[in-house]
Amino acid sequence: MRRSIVLLIVMFFACAGPFRRGGISDDGPLPFQTILSGAYSLADTFSVELITSENQWENAWLVAKGRIDPLPEKPTVDFSRQFVIAAFMGKRSSSGYRIEITSIEKAGRILKVYVTKYETPGMLTVMTSPFYLVRIPRGDYRLEVLSKVVQ
Repeated sequence: MRRSIVLLIVMFFACAGPFRRGGISDDGPLPFQTILSGAYSLADTFSVELITSENQWENAWLVAKGRIDPLPEKPTVDFSRQFVIAAFMGKRSSSGYRIEITSIEKAGRILKVYVTKYETPGMLTVMTSPFYLVRIPRGDYRLEVLSKVVQ
């Protein structure tokens, strides 16, 4: 009986290991939740960033929504359980452009972030700078960005 209890405790801790570290252990598609997307950020160039702290989130939110005065309240992110990926397209000279994180796959510590850039100039001559923000489960990640352009 005692041996069974010890075995159960050992199995519990072996299975719970990835959850105690706050990460996802399985490889394959990683679930994500879109926070917000838009066309009018302050980003000048293309970038995809892993946001792992409240300070980084504050800066990314300022880049994403800094054209609006007063600055809208940023969505809450629990950095003990979640991270954010921010994709910025950079400046464009008309409407019609947008960026989207279409999928994320985990392979060990590597997160393959699939980004689609829609490069279809619109009718309005206005400066835009599209962005896309998503929440992901917290983990020990390195980003690999795979982007494609759709005309």
